[in-house]
Amino acid sequence: MADLAQEYPLEDQWGLLVEHRIEYLFHGLWVESGNVDEVSALLRVDPDSRQECSLETATEAFQTSSGEMVWMGAHSAGWTHILARGLYPYHPAIRNLGKRRVLEIRYNDHLKELEPVNLYYDGEQVGDVTPPYEEGGDMDLPDYRPYASGIALGDSLDLSRCVHLMLCMVGRITGRFLDREWVTSIKALYRIPEGTWQESW
Repeated sequence: MADLAQEYPLEDQWGLLVEHRIEYLFHGLWVESGNVDEVSALLRVDPDSRQECSLETATEAFQTSSGEMVWMGAHSAGWTHILARGLYPYHPAIRNLGKRRVLEIRYNDHLKELEPVNLYYDGEQVGDVTPPYEEGGDMDLPDYRPYASGIALGDSLDLSRCVHLMLCMVGRITGRFLDREWVTSIKALYRIPEGTWQESW
């Protein structure tokens, strides 16, 4: 995994989402596992629903279909990335991902607000790793402060700036920012059968 702890992406992260019209659909999960098939099994996807497709095809499916869906694939060494539809923070599928770190960024289109960068481990939300408002400022999980160098959110809560900086934070932790290869890659689109997680609440 590349050491990006003090680095910046080549592409504006918000700009990539806007270019591909997913800025208000974005629910990203980064799972600390290089085994994509294992992660999909933990999510209890329907393996027969698998469709290898582009981000555009996945986005269209998210907009025209109902139910829970994931578009997922390798992200960086030791990490899997998931773009989710129909899940939400603390969803039982996310809590089922086991003893590994799971990072989450989600724009709540219903409430028109950006949620914190949640960190899960072993079924629990252990805190958030959202960059501080000022350089060197307080963080919920201070062990992650080295990753936040130079990307303080500041006083302006501009959505595009906050999303860009939050994605910078996640990219530094996982060793890869969102990039042109990510938005043009082919990944697996799955459905999670209706009712799969209903009994888990």
